[in-house]
Amino acid sequence: MTMKTLLGGLPVLLAMVLTSCSKTDMGASAMEKQINLIETALGQARSWHVSSTFAVGGETSHLEEDLGCPFNYHRIGKIPDRPQNEIIATQKGYYYREDDRWNVLHPPPNDYCKDGPGAGAFPFAVTLEMLKSHTSLKRADTQSIDGAPCREFDFIGVASPREKVGSLCIDEQTNLPFEFRYRNDVYRYSKWNEPVTLEPPPGL
Repeated sequence: MTMKTLLGGLPVLLAMVLTSCSKTDMGASAMEKQINLIETALGQARSWHVSSTFAVGGETSHLEEDLGCPFNYHRIGKIPDRPQNEIIATQKGYYYREDDRWNVLHPPPNDYCKDGPGAGAFPFAVTLEMLKSHTSLKRADTQSIDGAPCREFDFIGVASPREKVGSLCIDEQTNLPFEFRYRNDVYRYSKWNEPVTLEPPPGL
């Protein structure tokens, strides 16, 4: 092997090493720092949209939610073998639809932002804290979610056989998530900090 050949191969070797290192498990302190950045961004968000797909009783269910801090909340739920349900909550009232009929309640306005965005049965920040206890974080490739670039991080179980249990794709500029996957559940986030204006259903 000539010196010219050796030197010519060094950039390729260096690129391979850097790529390999970028896709290894992050240490505990690096994982803690990354999760803290995401949790801080979540806590500062003032509005968002969540599209959730998850299993209930072995059947796939779907929710579309829009939230504008502190009182505006809109949800459309599609659960198998049940009529589509819809909720509109504003400072003026809590409106829910059963079949084609709207009903209204007037409880004190609920602060829908106090726990931040959700991911399944828990606030997203709580879910991330729970994942820290039994997974490690691996920096993966850049992905595209609905046309927007984001950095994927994989959650790898710490127990053997160290399987991938979930992933998170975030905007590297804002640290806000575009997509979170856990097992077979998928949560997609968008419209961060965009205005949310809701009106009561017609006639109410």
